Amino acid sequence: MLKSERKQVILEEVNRDQIVSLESLVQILQTSESTVRRDLDELESEHKLRRVHGGAQSLHSLQEEESNQEKSIKNIRSKKLIASRAVSLIQDYEVIFVDAGTTTELMLQFLNNPKITVVTNSIHHATTLVEKNIPTVIIGGLVKRSTDASIGGVALNQIGQLNFDKAFLGMNGVDQDFFTTPDMEEGAIKRAILENAQKTYVLADSSKLGQTSFVKVAPLKRASLITNGSRLDLIAKLKEKTEVIEV
Repeated sequence: MLKSERKQVILEEVNRDQIVSLESLVQILQTSESTVRRDLDELESEHKLRRVHGGAQSLHSLQEEESNQEKSIKNIRSKKLIASRAVSLIQDYEVIFVDAGTTTELMLQFLNNPKITVVTNSIHHATTLVEKNIPTVIIGGLVKRSTDASIGGVALNQIGQLNFDKAFLGMNGVDQDFFTTPDMEEGAIKRAILENAQKTYVLADSSKLGQTSFVKVAPLKRASLITNGSRLDLIAKLKEKTEVIEV
């Protein structure tokens, strides 16, 4: 395979999965590790990707945000494992908050307990929960179309009047210091939920680890992280700052 063809394949893999390991690229390209390293170094110098320990990840802007439809087809297996683990933490008679988002949406497949109350800022989450006969409270406000999240003053006011035993949040970025998200208003909602929950869990697959978005939601110590364990280098560093539950 020509160098130009190898580099194109690498970019396709990185852009599809956000992050790709050196080992998987060696297998896909059927070439040596040293050759793949050189290709990655060249692509980084061309500002087409970013090198990370053990592989590479896609470049993204601080305010970049995909729609729920775009997110829903990515990393499904990992997201289901994370969602299932999150549901296992819920106990009878608890009031929980389930954030809008694609990973939190997958929690609903495993959530069948009518002895809990679920508060959510997602219309679609609420519809599914009501159909499953689970007591449900929906947060109002302006609905952000791309993420199906209620945002704004009305939503903040309602959240401020409630308390949650546990909250389950999605995030776009988990760097070595903060949980982050691209949108200021969604960031404010997530921050308010954190402040009103006795225990908060952030659900983030490995493609979010090491990423930084525009808005700092909270320091890592404010919430536990549930993630899949494919980024062992980053997970070890994150464990120094907060509880990490691997699936």
